[in-house]
Amino acid sequence: MAEEFEVKLSDGTPMKGWTWQVKDPCACFCLITGMNEYAKRYARLAEWLNGKNVSVWVLDALGQGLNAESVEKQEIWPADGFEKNVEGIHLMDELARKAGVPVVQMGHSMGSFLTQRLMQRYPDSAGRYILCGSNGGQGTLMKIAYHMARRQVNETNREQPCPKLSSLGLGGYTRAVKNRRTDLDWLSCNEENVDRYIADPWCGHEDTGGFWLEFLKGMSKLWDTQAMAGVAKDRPVLIIAGQDDPVGRCGKGPKWLAGKYRALGVKNVTLKLYPHMRHEIHNEKGYMEVYEDILKFVMKG
Repeated sequence: MAEEFEVKLSDGTPMKGWTWQVKDPCACFCLITGMNEYAKRYARLAEWLNGKNVSVWVLDALGQGLNAESVEKQEIWPADGFEKNVEGIHLMDELARKAGVPVVQMGHSMGSFLTQRLMQRYPDSAGRYILCGSNGGQGTLMKIAYHMARRQVNETNREQPCPKLSSLGLGGYTRAVKNRRTDLDWLSCNEENVDRYIADPWCGHEDTGGFWLEFLKGMSKLWDTQAMAGVAKDRPVLIIAGQDDPVGRCGKGPKWLAGKYRALGVKNVTLKLYPHMRHEIHNEKGYMEVYEDILKFVMKG
């Protein structure tokens, strides 16, 4: 059964999520969600892992799920929101470690970028890391985008939707799918999953200018050489993505990440791309293959 949990950031800000715990777990699996979604979308995965004797913790990002003021006021990030999310993930991992068993940290999509930063800032936060639906190697583009966001966003429009930045940030994913049924087909080849996402008021909310400003601020530095050098060399990393996922440029981004981590000296880096899958590989019709791969990685800890 899911129970709500809370961590408190160093500035006093609370962050909430859901945990599915089992008695005497063999491992703890922690997850930070993607953009425009919420923790309970991972209930099926959590319950399946519970059946394998794994406790699960899923944190809602700032401005989403339990951390949104209301369904109308989502995707509002404070100053330094990127780094505050990262601190929240680390505090979740600390809670999970109290069970005294190995902890695996996974980030999906936006959560994968936050997890990349976690690996730099808190390299020992977890024993193993999973990056799902991720990307890498576009540092210059992120710096340009952040410069644009700084020109677009100010205190008067910070909490208002910013269609221009949203179009620049997400529009390319929509256009990547030819003969699409909806503008969100890039999420999944599974039409039922796309329809559920569209119908859910806690998914797909318009992103605010402040969200884009803070997100791009974090992204603009994420792949700098000095930042990436902080990654622990002895912590295994699993990178998983759909072969047809436009977020990762159809495999190019995950391949870049894997190569970069290996070049930095990370001893155990595994990359797997799933054919005929898009962004939410854990919600595709072939999701059980993804689940099994996640479990194998968790159990190696």
